[in-house]
This record gives sequence, C-alpha cells and structure tokens, in this order.
Amino acid sequence: MKDFVHEAQGGEGQLDGLLRLPLQGLLAPNQKLMINPSIRTVTLVSTAPDGETQFIAQQQFSPNGMRVLIPLLEAHPDYCPYEVLLASLCSLPLEEARRQLQEMWDISIRQVRRAINSLRAGLAAFGLGIRTIFSDGYQVEALRKKRRSHASSQPA
Repeated sequence: MKDFVHEAQGGEGQLDGLLRLPLQGLLAPNQKLMINPSIRTVTLVSTAPDGETQFIAQQQFSPNGMRVLIPLLEAHPDYCPYEVLLASLCSLPLEEARRQLQEMWDISIRQVRRAINSLRAGLAAFGLGIRTIFSDGYQVEALRKKRRSHASSQPA
C-alpha cells in the first residue's frame, strides 16, 4: 500500500492537510481527487495545460465513510483488505482488527459494509464505484458509462 507521508515528500500526497490522489487508470491524466479529511470533503479537480485548475465535483462523506475511504483509495490499484478497513474504521491496530474478524466475523464485517455502502453514492459523482473482492476486501474502480443499445436507437 502507498504511504501518504512518502508521497508528500515526493510532491504528491498530503500537503497542508489535503491528500492529492491522481488515481491513475481511474481518472483522466489531468484530474486528481483532493481529500480534506478534517472536513470529510472530496473534490475532483482538473488541471488545464496552462495550469488553471477547474473544480469538477465535490462531495462530503460521513465520518465512518471517510475513515474507510482513505485506505480504500490509498490501496489503489490494489484492493484494500477487510482488516485494514476495520482497523481504520475502529482505530484499532491491524492485529486487533484481524483478531476481531476471525472471532466475530458477522459483527465486525457489518460495520465495514455499512461504512462502504455509505460511500457509493458520493463516489458515483466522481465516476467511481466500489467492487467487492470476495472474501478479501474492496477495490475502487471506474464506473462504466452506460451504452445505448443498437436496438433502442433504431426506429421500429
């Protein structure tokens, strides 16, 4: 998984409390998600060739949603394991989150699922969705644009 502190030293990542994520392969090359964890806001921005920044969309997320959103995006392009999401959601050490999932799967995973489900509508505004990786975790993905079928566009 990526380390935001490491990215900040390299010019990406956290600066002035904002996380800047290009999410390569999910967003256009000139777009980035800017996350302000303190106010739980995510903004999609686009940078023109002349350097001008345009705000495209902005969403605010619940506290629990933001707690799972950051590690989910941080894991891109890989999936984020359940134990990482639970640890972030409940402010637990990773080993404790693993133990809780082993001992109390139904209760623990319900918290994670509820937080993940709270993200879906907000992420859709950015053209992003969440895919379940069966028995392992979740992965952020680009939503496919709906195509009009040939049958519906042809006269009857």
